[in-house]
This record gives sequence, C-alpha cells and structure tokens, in this order.
Amino acid sequence: MSTQSESSAANDFNDIDHASSPEIPNQIDVEFESLMEFMEGKDVSQMAEAIKRNLKYFSTTNNRVYNNTVNFINEHKLWGTYYPEQEDYELAENRAHAFVEHREDFKWLYQILNDYRSKRILVNILYYWLMSDPKRIDQIYDQTFSQYFDLDIVKCSKDEVFVDVGGFIGDTLVSYIKTFGNDCYKKLYCYEIAPANIEYIEKNIELFHIDHVEIKEKGASDRNGTMYLSSNELSSINQLSESGEMTVPIVKIDDDIEEDVTFIKMDIEGGEEKALLGCLEKIKKNHPKLALSVYHNHKDLWKLTRMIYEADPSYHFYLRYYGSPVFPTEYILYAV
Repeated sequence: MSTQSESSAANDFNDIDHASSPEIPNQIDVEFESLMEFMEGKDVSQMAEAIKRNLKYFSTTNNRVYNNTVNFINEHKLWGTYYPEQEDYELAENRAHAFVEHREDFKWLYQILNDYRSKRILVNILYYWLMSDPKRIDQIYDQTFSQYFDLDIVKCSKDEVFVDVGGFIGDTLVSYIKTFGNDCYKKLYCYEIAPANIEYIEKNIELFHIDHVEIKEKGASDRNGTMYLSSNELSSINQLSESGEMTVPIVKIDDDIEEDVTFIKMDIEGGEEKALLGCLEKIKKNHPKLALSVYHNHKDLWKLTRMIYEADPSYHFYLRYYGSPVFPTEYILYAV
C-alpha cells in the first residue's frame, strides 16, 4: 500500500484503489498492477505532466535533496536534463515515453523476474520514475553483498573465466578476489578504454597479487572497428563516441576471446546493449553468468533482459540494487 506522503506526492495517482485486485496475493503484486492500471490509456503528455507535478511537489517537501538530485541528473545527462526554470523537462518526457511506449515490456519483465526481491526493486524504481519519492529507493537500498557478486545468485569455481567489461581501476577484479578468493578462477579478462584507468588496474593487480589477468585496452561493442574517447582523465564515466581526442579500438567479445567464458560483468555507461550484441554467441554457446548494469537509461531494464531471453530462454533473471539510498543508480540485472 502507498504511504500517506506517497499519496500526497502522487497527485492524481492517489485515486487508485490499491485493494481493487483481490485475486492478487501480495502487496508487491498489488502495487505493480496498480501502477500498470494508472498508466493504461494515458499518452506521453499526460504521463509527463504527472511526473512534473510530482517533481515539483518533491522540491517543496525536501528542497535540499531535490536540488542534489536534479544537479546529479543534469551533470551526468544519462536520463535527460531537467531545468524547469528554462522549461527544459527532458527527464520527465523521457520517463513518460518509457512508461507509455514500454508498458507491456515492463509487465513482461515483472513476470519473468525470478524472486520477489527483484520484483520489489523493479516496482520501486518505476514508482520513483513517476513519483520522485526517495523513500522508494531507501526501501531497496542493500549492502549485503558486493556489487555484481550476490552470493545467493552467483556461484564460482576454480575453472571460472571472468570477463570484466568496464574495468575502471580494477575495483571489480579486487572485489571478485575478496569475494571468492585467489583460487576461484582460471582466467580474468579486463576491458578498459582509458589509459589513465589502466595504470590503476595494473597497480591493483600487483597490490592484491592477482594472477592470470589479461587487460584489454579496447571497448566492447557490436562490431570490430574504431571509436573515440574525449579525454584520458581518471573516471568511471568514460563514454565512447564517434569523435574525440583519442582513438580506441572496439571489438566484439565473440571475436576477441577465443576460449569459453563462464561469467560476464558489464558497466559501460550505457554501452551495454551494443556490448551484449557482441557476445550473444558466447551466451548461446557457453551460457555464462551475467551481471549487467541497467541503470544508464530508461530501456536497459527490460531490453537487455529480452535480448538474453531471446538468445537463451533457459536463463533465470534477478535484479539487485547497490546504489544511492536517495536516487536510483547501480541496479544490476543478473542472468544465470
């Protein structure tokens, strides 16, 4: 059931009768169905207006958190910008398009998720997109396990071939070793595009005595070729583009790694879809465990899931949340 503050924030959403579906057995199902019913029949402009009203309400109830959130959104520009004083409502419009155009995709995703923890995470993220209520994110904030390595989902062995796409400074390699130990893999591959980051990967490999690592100074994509990087600054948010200061080779993982792989992690600032297209043959042949970032836009939640399912319908899907307790980032799709 929605809390009183959520109902106030939702404006016209608060007229929904959350008890209107007696055949649905639990609160999470009820909340999801209520949201789907609220979206039904609405066009993009109607959904955008509801989202804008809720953002305005957020600004009046918690101005400091609202300002920090909007500044974060506008700085990263992954989800659309939001400058209401300039009548720039791109964020709200992007969310509205996601709701209206992909309502059926979200319904499909909800049904295919393998546990209610995953369903709760999806429900709360979608409610946040509509209502901008930080309590929805605080409710799913969890630090039980290290990011990408939920031990209730992921098991590893001494024969593991782990592919880290988006290596940053080698922090995921270090986390892998801390989680599973130095004897729980056969080979580690690390893809990273920024030379400044690669220096730190090398230092971490030496510091933590990580053996059998192959650093790939390449970007993972859906083709083999060349793209560009705008700068060589130490950063976790480097993105490839069609122009820039530095040339970066891009590759399909299907072509770049000859051996079988058992585990693929991706966090590449919205490039996950193309990188996933470039390793579908590995997925079909090797059935590796997958841990994919799906928070860099409004489509990867359902789209990457559907891509994997269509390549191999035997996969089971989970969502886990590792981000801020205020604004939704760092949510991961597991496929095993």
